[in-house]
Amino acid sequence: MKIDTTTSLVLKCCLFFGIVLSAIGLFLSEHEYGDPIMWTGLLIMIVSPFAGVLTVYSNLIKEKDWKWVKVATLLIVIMFIGLIFSMLRN
Repeated sequence: MKIDTTTSLVLKCCLFFGIVLSAIGLFLSEHEYGDPIMWTGLLIMIVSPFAGVLTVYSNLIKEKDWKWVKVATLLIVIMFIGLIFSMLRN
């Protein structure tokens, strides 16, 4: 499977499951267990770009395209540094 096809599939699945869980959580928000379901759906949609980058990264390693593996590694490091700083800020 091509890199862009695989990445597109991962991003579409994350978006689909995130929307479905958010909608279910919103529908069940009258009950005490609706909010965690909705927040899980939102979390899936927030994490989906990370999943896309990791999918591209694994495919680049499989294809042995080392130039773009370095670029993807740099992007992953920048994303995790941003994640760490955002956690430390709170």
